[in-house]
Amino acid sequence: FASRVPLMVAIGNHEYDHTAGGEGGKDPSGVQDPHGFMPEWGNYDMDSGGECGVPTAQRFSMPSSSNQSNGVFWYSYDYATVHTVVISSEHNLTIGATQYSFLENDLRNVNRTLTPWLVVEMHRPIYESEAILPERATSLGLRSQIEDLLYEHEVDLVLAGHYHAYLRTCDGLYLSACNHGGPTYLTIGSAGAVLDMTALYPQHWTANFIRQQFGYGRITVANSSALHFEFVRAGPEDDPLTGTVGDDVWILRDR
Repeated sequence: FASRVPLMVAIGNHEYDHTAGGEGGKDPSGVQDPHGFMPEWGNYDMDSGGECGVPTAQRFSMPSSSNQSNGVFWYSYDYATVHTVVISSEHNLTIGATQYSFLENDLRNVNRTLTPWLVVEMHRPIYESEAILPERATSLGLRSQIEDLLYEHEVDLVLAGHYHAYLRTCDGLYLSACNHGGPTYLTIGSAGAVLDMTALYPQHWTANFIRQQFGYGRITVANSSALHFEFVRAGPEDDPLTGTVGDDVWILRDR
């Protein structure tokens, strides 16, 4: 599959997170702190087992869309009428940080005539309903950093993983209010790892949640104002549900 289809990857906790050893130029993302990004609210630890992002950075080469791009860690690209910005939820996204400046500049300079659809991809979601307290604190911390930026630049869709389940929010989500001018947020983390059994916090913005079902996302862009997303079930060939659509939504924009 990878020999025929380009893989545009994003860094996650298992590729990057570390608590020591990143100093002296060893961290390929350029961070000088030995432990990388460790905010008080974050659930960041030693999930990479000491890899610090080195194998991923050596294996994959991502586009350099500007002099602010940072290899596999943050970058952007155009594909047909879609502009996608890939950022790292494992690095600093506070105002003034290097990655924040990249994201702000990239979103500001998107040509919405050529690429009317604007997608942001990151590993950890900023809207997620699964009842895991440390992870909820992390999503709220990330939300406080970039939600206003996503709203200001009219991002259409935010793709994330991390949780081993599928979740879709309502459309137009901003400041926890639906139909309020923000994106649709999708968590698609059920491609192969052990699936979650976690219950949900009650959130009015949760439009659909599927757990204990492997699957992947499929996007079809119909035109500049209509985009179709499908969650496709995956499983054994003899499972009649394999390949069927478990959830879908049309995202419509008046451009």
